[in-house]
Amino acid sequence: MRYENNMQKDENYICHIIIPSKNLPKSKVFFEQVFGWKVVPQPRTSSLDVLPPSGKGPSAELNPEVEAVVPSIITSDIEAKLMMIERFGGKKLKGKTPIGVEGEHGCYALFEDPEGNVMCLYSEKEPSNKD
Repeated sequence: MRYENNMQKDENYICHIIIPSKNLPKSKVFFEQVFGWKVVPQPRTSSLDVLPPSGKGPSAELNPEVEAVVPSIITSDIEAKLMMIERFGGKKLKGKTPIGVEGEHGCYALFEDPEGNVMCLYSEKEPSNKD
């Protein structure tokens, strides 16, 4: 998951959308031909990255492991946001989890809002303090 450089690095906006796909080759052709999106393999995953041609808007991925569309909301502190979610009637489904082998693509967590909608929190990879 990542967002384009032209988007502000603010908090709390939808930065990524996960789209279910049980047939990735068919979905790839569909989105490329119908919308002109660039669909490429996502490194070290079974998913495909979907990038709009203009570079505007959130990135997306075609994912064979999800059952419904899942919006991802960017935050700098996943743990704090999960505590707020639970405080206001939501439910943590999956705690902070690295994306990629060593978290090179950031981290995510899954939650359910009070109405039962599944969503994702996303945080970018933290800068390395190794110099």
